[in-house]
Amino acid sequence: MVRPSEPVDLYYYDAETSKKQAFPTTQNTKYVQQFANLTGGSSVFTIPPQNGIQDVVCTFIFDGPGAVTGLALPSGWGYALIRQVSFRYGGSSQYFISGQQLLQNALRCQTSRSSCDDLLNLGGNYSVGGDLTAGNLLRASVVLRLPHNVCSGVGKSHPLPTDCLTQQVQITVELNQPGTIWTNLAGATLPAECRTLAFANFQVQQVMLNNQGDALARRVDLATKAYAFPCEFVQQEIALPLPAGGAVTLTGFRSGEVKSIEVWLTDDAETVSNSITGASGSTGYNPFKWYPPSSVEMLYAGDVYARYAFGVGQLFNLINGNKSPAFDLTDVQRGAGNLTAPAPFLAQWLSLPFAQTLVDEDAHYILVHGKPITNGIVNLQGLVPPYAANWTLHISYVYNTTLLFSQGTCDYVF
Repeated sequence: MVRPSEPVDLYYYDAETSKKQAFPTTQNTKYVQQFANLTGGSSVFTIPPQNGIQDVVCTFIFDGPGAVTGLALPSGWGYALIRQVSFRYGGSSQYFISGQQLLQNALRCQTSRSSCDDLLNLGGNYSVGGDLTAGNLLRASVVLRLPHNVCSGVGKSHPLPTDCLTQQVQITVELNQPGTIWTNLAGATLPAECRTLAFANFQVQQVMLNNQGDALARRVDLATKAYAFPCEFVQQEIALPLPAGGAVTLTGFRSGEVKSIEVWLTDDAETVSNSITGASGSTGYNPFKWYPPSSVEMLYAGDVYARYAFGVGQLFNLINGNKSPAFDLTDVQRGAGNLTAPAPFLAQWLSLPFAQTLVDEDAHYILVHGKPITNGIVNLQGLVPPYAANWTLHISYVYNTTLLFSQGTCDYVF
């Protein structure tokens, strides 16, 4: 047998085995804006339509309040600080995404477990005791994983071409009150340094054409033609109490193809902040202490699409991806009215896929069809939590989509 194929020169580079960039560009991170309010609330950032936009990063800093017994910041506290983010590209519709989803979306982009851990550490290290010494700066840098960007160098998406727009890109970041993300077992008064940020900024990585004459809008009439930018859309998180029977009916799907449904559980006792009142509470504050359901079935129109029992879903997610859906964090724990030695914890989520598996460097621009569920419902049955507690189920719908640029604006095509 002779395999049908085209011969490729693997000794000398030629046109088949090498590529070159068509339009020379440079990259910069000079676009920086300060947050309007350091005590919580919304800040609006506008990016003018002149460059390609890649990753968007926010940096937050607390001044050390002093080594106060009973104070702690959780792992990934920068993401906990974000209540929600809204985004609008040009004249497109405006959509929202929660802080929990921002972290989960960014983790899904990473190519290894170690990079997931690094992402969480850079998003704000667990800090307690001597870490809080006055004069120390407690830093967190978080990436906003929005439809247009892939926050990893492997499979990085092309920049969003705002040169095809006549309207600005608008991103609104709404912060929780800074004091609410602290564990406070020291008493009713939270130090002033914990109730306001010392610094917060918004930064954009941009890609600029060396020659603006290469811009698509100058070479093609976008009044009569359109540019299609492939991307991924994540619908705003649904968070609801886990019913006693372990059965949930999911609705609210938009027109389009669902690639997967992402789920994770949080124990209410671990994720409700007690920092403002100083109440002792039952545990420390751990907003990203995620648990996957041990068992679950996902059904649409009576047909089973995912049947994961006894934790086998974690294995399916691993063999269909490039890493286990998990990351390491430091568990903020308390003893008799005070903090105890921190403990490592493996936080996990679970992906329930509809679309055929495709993980590659070009996966973001290859359309892999999902399941059209327009005005339909999905049933999750047999949801089994790790132990008896008051659980909140977090649900995130992931869609295929394309941003279509034309006539100086753009909008989503699902």
